Amino acid sequence: MLTVRIRLDSIDCTERAREWCKLPYPDHPKGCPAYGKRVDCPPQAKRFNEVFEPPFFLVAVRFDLTEHVAKMLKKHPKWTEKQAKCVLYWQKTVEKTLRQKCEKLISRLPNGFCYTLKPEAMGVNVFTTAFKHGIPIETRPKQYVWKIAVIGKLNSSYFFLSSRRGKDASKLLG
Repeated sequence: MLTVRIRLDSIDCTERAREWCKLPYPDHPKGCPAYGKRVDCPPQAKRFNEVFEPPFFLVAVRFDLTEHVAKMLKKHPKWTEKQAKCVLYWQKTVEKTLRQKCEKLISRLPNGFCYTLKPEAMGVNVFTTAFKHGIPIETRPKQYVWKIAVIGKLNSSYFFLSSRRGKDASKLLG
């Protein structure tokens, strides 16, 4: 796990990042099936700079996909590599670990901080932001998958949510 305090000017925000959810990927020719259906997904998700203000923290969790695939193939010898890599078998665990790391850090901060587990849905270009902070994130990871969250102080217009300290802001603000 990696936690870095970051400046606003090192967070690359762009509308294009929100559009990536519509890009086709295997078995999803229209992009993510949650696009337009969930409050924490575009276009309903609020933009990062509308919700958060400094200070910011980038929290990253690294998952060893190669090790996971080897374990799954040993457990299920008839599976293909594609089946062993399937996000259904690892993504929720990685997200849970990331959420717990965010909540632990926030518990040590003053009131008013929240996090997002989906910064790209809020317009953050996770790739360029991660690279700026030395995280070797890849679009098609071969060995390691990085899951990234951003913690920030809630914008004063959302401060009424501060009693929900440590929660995923993207779900609170729909």
